[in-house]
Order: sequence, then structure tokens, then C-alpha cells
Amino acid sequence: MRETEFIEKNQKKWKRYERALDNNEQDPELLNQLYVHTTDDLSYSRTFYPNRSVRVYLNGLAQRTFLHIYRGRRGETSRFFTFWTDELPRVVFAQRLPLLISLGVFVLAMLIGIVSYRIDSGFAETILGEYYMDMTRENIQSGDPMAVYKQMSPFNMSLRITLNNIFVAFMTFIAGAFFAVGTIVQLIRNGVMLGVFQYFFYDQGIFQESFLTIWIHGALEISSIVIAGGAGLAMGRGLLFPGTHSRLTAFRNSARDGLKIMLGTVPLFIIAGFLEGYLTRHTELADGIRAMFIILCFAFILWYYVFYPRSVAARPRLEEEAVARVVRVDTEKVKLKQIRTSGDNLTTVFSMLRSNAGLLFGGIFVITLGFCLLSFYFYGSTSSTRYIFDGSFLGDFHNVHELTTSFSRDRGFLYLLLVAAGFYGLLRLSFEIFWKSTDIELLPASWRSEAFLYLVCTTIAVGFAFSGTIAGLFAFLLLPFLMTFAYAGYSGLASPQETFKFVYTNILSAYSNFLLIIIMAVPCMWLLDTIVGSLIFAFLDWIFYADSITIDNANVVLQAISYWFLFGIVFCIWALSFSLNFYHLREVERADGLLERIESVGTKRRIRGMEME
Repeated sequence: MRETEFIEKNQKKWKRYERALDNNEQDPELLNQLYVHTTDDLSYSRTFYPNRSVRVYLNGLAQRTFLHIYRGRRGETSRFFTFWTDELPRVVFAQRLPLLISLGVFVLAMLIGIVSYRIDSGFAETILGEYYMDMTRENIQSGDPMAVYKQMSPFNMSLRITLNNIFVAFMTFIAGAFFAVGTIVQLIRNGVMLGVFQYFFYDQGIFQESFLTIWIHGALEISSIVIAGGAGLAMGRGLLFPGTHSRLTAFRNSARDGLKIMLGTVPLFIIAGFLEGYLTRHTELADGIRAMFIILCFAFILWYYVFYPRSVAARPRLEEEAVARVVRVDTEKVKLKQIRTSGDNLTTVFSMLRSNAGLLFGGIFVITLGFCLLSFYFYGSTSSTRYIFDGSFLGDFHNVHELTTSFSRDRGFLYLLLVAAGFYGLLRLSFEIFWKSTDIELLPASWRSEAFLYLVCTTIAVGFAFSGTIAGLFAFLLLPFLMTFAYAGYSGLASPQETFKFVYTNILSAYSNFLLIIIMAVPCMWLLDTIVGSLIFAFLDWIFYADSITIDNANVVLQAISYWFLFGIVFCIWALSFSLNFYHLREVERADGLLERIESVGTKRRIRGMEME
């Protein structure tokens, strides 16, 4: 059959198929029939018209169907709602003991703060700071004790308070990874502060006014901090009491539950920040209205975190009711020619890391030790002046940049090459983990491939070599392309033009995991700037007796090793994610895996309903 006859014969069917794909409300049975017919036509065109446009058209049509099936599966859009109505309440009920312990620790810490203030009123300056206490006393004398909530614009105050509260909650949660001790320390710290703060107003004779003002937002804010503490204790519970599971498996399960509880507090913090910025400042409102609002906030917390989870746990699950889950075997090789969502990509990456945890942490430790020793060994001054680490809110971005910058700190070209060597080691380690975990077989790389990879790493190092603003723009705009190209070029699978097209024509897919990994990594790095990090460095100072200069030098070296090690983990996760995403992007553009599956249709023999190769 000639190509024109083939097109005329089937074009009405293809147009009907296109209209069916464009409809919002689609008939699954119709789509199934049209898909079968279209893939048959695609196979025919590949055989008789391999270099003609009709083959490209049908390939695109089949690819649209494939994407539609895997991106629009039933239940994906409704999972957001089922998380709040079913999944989170079940987790809260299952972890009710850590949540109760968190509440008990927090209340006990409040009582400690109250008793400490009664014994010594100067304790308030120690906990809350002299500046804040002097300012509050001045406000009380001026007749407006709650003036602190009226000093900033509502929007700026809401944004600042929300970010700060989320930061405190994440610190409380993440600290649970230290066998729950860090979370208890954070709960005690915040509880003592609240006890001192509230009893100070009682001592000044304005308890009612302070209560009706502070707890308008505090009902949700303080409750959320207690819940975040419960999430941290739930995570640490897996390490302390693994039960019949291995400690790693128990920790993974408990961390997943804790993270779900923690995510459930984010909307509460946003609402509390809005209330503190826009409503708390209105102290002229009637006392009855404010009291009723506080009661309603506490009633919601009690309903959603105490009563509702019990009713949800008593009913059957919405999903997987009487259906056993199929557990993926860690040794199973990852198949590459597939289209994956961002969530699937990240899940697969963590599965790779779990299967090669020894290689990952051992390799990063060796690279970290080599990088840091060389960076200090060839430095002609004391170690404490080599790096200047920042403990501010966003200090970790600065601290990582401090380890990778060269030109903006006048460190010279040799340091730039050392940074590039560190990136090269992390990428090679990531590629080894990737190849061990997948079904791909590659020939050993030549010296040209190794030189190419080091050149890409040098380009990345140059991007980080300048000021923080330039490095930030470089990381956001070019790092996804360069890390994807590092794998594609090193493996010889795509040219720069193809990689550029893959990344920037599917920019949402390329950037989603990139940003998500940053969001996950920053709280872990914050630990080095919080009370947990301070306790670690103080503990080392107690063990090693030395003069202050030696201790300062040792602390800078230890911080450099810690930050580079954590950055190495993030960098390897990025490398694995971008390597896996490369095959996703190539499948979206070329549909190689789809075509292979289409070609395999009809090549298997069947005997009594069973397939034989």
C-alpha cells in the first residue's frame, strides 16, 4: 500500500483519536480501542515507511497516550485530599504515644520555666534576652504591653514569623534523628521559654491581656511545635526500638511517619503566622471574641489530632484493603527506558542509595577527607582563617559556597582545580552506584571520557568560584543541564545540543527534584548551626584539652569536613537523580522503550493462556 493510501484510509481514525485525547472527560474503553489500532498503524509505518513523516506523527500520537496513562492515573489528583482525610490521621493515631510524650515534655518544661522565674526573676533575661525584656517593660509602662506585635507591617511580620516557626519546627523534628535526644532538648528549650514568657506577664499583673493576645496565634503555633516534637520522637523511636525489623528498616519507616506528621503542621504554621501578623495586633477587640477564637483553635487541634484519628483508624483503609503490598527487592535492577514522575524518580534514587549505602558513605568520606586535608595542607596560615562559616538563618548556603569558592576569596587557580577534583570524585562515585543499580552495561571509559568529565566539573567549579549571587544564579540556571550533560557525555549517549533540548524543553521535570532535594537537605545542614551542633563541638572541647587557638583551628577543620560530607551526599543524590532523569527525558522525546514494547507485541507464544518466550 502506498503511503498516501495508508494515510487516507486511517486519517479519520487518527483525528478521532486526537479529539479523544484532548477531551477532559474521556471514555477509557474508547481510548483503549483507539490506542490498539494506532500502535498497529505505528508498527506498520515503521516497517514500510521508516523514514517518512507519518511514522513520526504516529509515534507522537502513541507517546501522548503513554504520557496520559502514566500521568493521569486515577487517584493521583485525589491523593492530596486523602492525605489529610485518611493517611495523616492514621499516622497520627499510630504515633499517638510519641505525640503524648512530646506534650508531656513540653508542659513539664513550661513548669520548669515558671518555677525558675519564681525563684529568680533574673532568669527571664537569661532565657529571653535583656533587650527583649527591657523593651517589654517599656511597653508595659507606656500602657501598651502588646506593642511588640504592632511594630512591623502585617505582611512582613506574617512572612517572617511563618518562616521562623517552620524553621524551629523542622529543627525540632530533624533533631529526632539523634535517638530522639535532640528533639527533647528542643522541646525543653521552647517550653522553658514559653513558661518564663507567660509567667512574666502574670508577675506584672497583666496575665489576662497577654493570654488573650498571645494565644490568638499561639494556640496553633505552640500546638504545632508540640506536634513537630512528636514527629521527631516518632522518627527517633525507630532507632531506639526497632522491634523485629533491622534498625535501618525501622528508622526508615518511623522517619516516613514522622515526616508525614511534620508536613501536616506546615498549614498550621502558615495560618498562625497570618494570625500573628494581621489579627494579634488588634488588642482593642472584645475579650469575649478573642477568648472564643482561642477556644475554637484549641478545639480544632483536639478534634483533628485526638478524636478524628480514632474514628479514621476504626474504619477500613481507602486503599489496599485486603490487598498485600508487593515489596520491591533491593537487588532488582532499575529499568531505565521508562517515563517516571518526580516522585518515582526520587523514590528510585533513594532505593539505589539504600542498596549501596556502604559504597556511598565510604566513598564520600574518602573524598571529603582528601579534599579537606589538601585544602588545609597547602594553606599557609592557621586553619581558623581558611574558612569563615556563617551561623545565620541561611548560613548553610554560604557555608557550602565557602568551601567551593575560589575567585571571590582570592584562593587562586590551584584551589579551583581542587574543587573540580572534589566534584569529579563525587560524580564518578555517583555513576558507579548508578551503573551497579541499573540494567545498563557500559564499556570502560577511556581517558578522553575521564578528561571530559573533569572538564565539566571544572566548569561547575568556575560557576561556584564567584560571589554568592553569581554562584546562586549559576546553580539554578545551569547546574541541571551540566549534571545531566556530565552523565550523557561521559556515557556517550547524547550531544550537548540533545541534552540542552532534553532539559529545557522539559524544564519542570528537570528542576522539580533539583529543588526538592535542596529543601530536604537544608534542614539537615541546619543541625550544624543549632544546639545539636553546638553540643557536639562543646563535647569535643571538653575531651581535648588545648589552648583556644588550637580549639578554634580544630573546630574549623571539623566544620569543613562536616559541611563537605553533607554537601557530598546532596551532590550524589543530584547526580543520581539527573542521570535517571536523562533516560526519562530521552524516553519522552524518543519513546525508545515504548517502541521496543510495541515491537515485542506478538513475538511471544501462548500455551493455554500462559506466555512462553
